[in-house]
Amino acid sequence: MDSYQPPQIGKNIMMYRKAKNISLDELAKRSGVSKSMLSQIEQEKTNPTVITVWKIARSLDVSIEDLLESGGDSQVEVLRCNDAPVIYSEDKSCIIRINSPIHMTDNLELYHMTFKPHGKNSSMPHFPNVEEFLTVISGRLKVTAGSHTAILNEGDTARYKADREHCIENLDDTESTAYLVVWFPK
Repeated sequence: MDSYQPPQIGKNIMMYRKAKNISLDELAKRSGVSKSMLSQIEQEKTNPTVITVWKIARSLDVSIEDLLESGGDSQVEVLRCNDAPVIYSEDKSCIIRINSPIHMTDNLELYHMTFKPHGKNSSMPHFPNVEEFLTVISGRLKVTAGSHTAILNEGDTARYKADREHCIENLDDTESTAYLVVWFPK
């Protein structure tokens, strides 16, 4: 979504409403938002409040995110490096940059990890059947998931169960980096 252009919520509401063959009157009854307000929103003459968008989304049986999408197949969602949230391992030896959009966290998380020399990141078990995919960008890392361990070199990728205690550890005397994908299967 272009950060300088607000989403066209009204057009998205109209698109979902028409796709579901719902009149403005019917949407007004279902959502509790007046027909005149819905009309103004669909024509992009007013910006609805969050609670109004929530009511409309529930009435259309879509997510708020669906109504906020810019639309079109050409959309490219960008998270600028300096805008990505950063967290740290418990001992501060691993810097973790969160690259996943907030609306995807129910099924996918993306992280860029930077390990100080011999730094590590230990994790408690995630939900059942969660898997992690770790790709080493630079350096050499050891991955332990439960009782299983693997050594990864630059360019290697490991897949492992993350529904058990797991740890990623830098084996080098220099900084190592990796990309981590956490997948939550449905």
